[in-house]
Amino acid sequence: MVECRYCEQTFEEESAIREHLYEDHERDELSRIDRKRVEQYVDEHGLGEGGNEEVQEASQPAHREQRIADTSNGTHPADAWELSDVEALSTDEIVEKLADHGIETSETMFQSRIENFNSATTLSEQWEAEYEVDVTGYDQDFIWMAAEVLWERWAPDTPNKERIYDFVQEGRDLREKGNRAEACDRWLTAWEYIVAVTPDEITTIEEADRELPSFLSLEAFIRSLDSDLATVAEDDPAYHEHRLEFCREVCEQFPDASDEFLLDFRHFIADTLTELDRTADSRVEFESLIEEYPEDPWAYKKLADSYWLEDPDELTREEMERTAELYRAALNADGPLEGASIVAERCEEVESRLSDTETSSPE
Repeated sequence: MVECRYCEQTFEEESAIREHLYEDHERDELSRIDRKRVEQYVDEHGLGEGGNEEVQEASQPAHREQRIADTSNGTHPADAWELSDVEALSTDEIVEKLADHGIETSETMFQSRIENFNSATTLSEQWEAEYEVDVTGYDQDFIWMAAEVLWERWAPDTPNKERIYDFVQEGRDLREKGNRAEACDRWLTAWEYIVAVTPDEITTIEEADRELPSFLSLEAFIRSLDSDLATVAEDDPAYHEHRLEFCREVCEQFPDASDEFLLDFRHFIADTLTELDRTADSRVEFESLIEEYPEDPWAYKKLADSYWLEDPDELTREEMERTAELYRAALNADGPLEGASIVAERCEEVESRLSDTETSSPE
């Protein structure tokens, strides 16, 4: 049996209490929701009374995340805390309110304590356990909100999981306003926080997803950010450098990600080097891809293009032979190759040029 912390009703199934919390208290199973953010999330994702299915499918506890709520009737308990309420308090008022619950803290104590934490919610749970806090319902919500607000005031440069949502949402807002470059800047900051709060022993995206706030689908976020960086770089070449650094960090952070994922991001690295006119470096990257993923036709094709499409008249005979070899390898590789007919035509052109060279330079 599971008891509701707000009204003390009991439920046999976890799905039942989730539905109860959602419909009657506008909270998730751990009450980690700020209503204003919930409303925004509901609007963005088309949730409402039909959103219960998402609640019941949620498997990861949400830490004041904007996962689900029905706020359509506009009524809210008078004693419910919202994050904005706590933000409106002075630091002294927050500390005094925590003291009313038996929790002692100061700026020095707080900064020392968070050395072992990467989440304001986890910090609040330690407070509750250490000080044997006997509160339930909305007063308990105040504690985690206080932890988050104090973190932002006393340790703004120390990453925590809760701030990831802020940066992601700020980026979305900026993108909607047409400020795509600034949006990328916010998302890159979110990425820095993701790296900072992800334990070193985690080497796959799936493992990281289980550690991070559940509002974020990590792989989708990473791929979307890469795509936006590439788009912004078309107008502002400085973002090629940002994209290069980001893609390298992704590969370093998750070395045991799926081959498909790593192959994609290794290609993004090589492509970005090409955009930066670092041809020699991009060729090294493509050669490495060929060695590690011999079934991938695209590395052969792109490396061949870097020779043939760059300045074919300046190629040495050895380079032309290598180019023809690469085009043939692309055509014969096991992986799918779009535009194979174009690759075949280029291969024929190179082989024809080689033949002409042999004819004009007899032994």
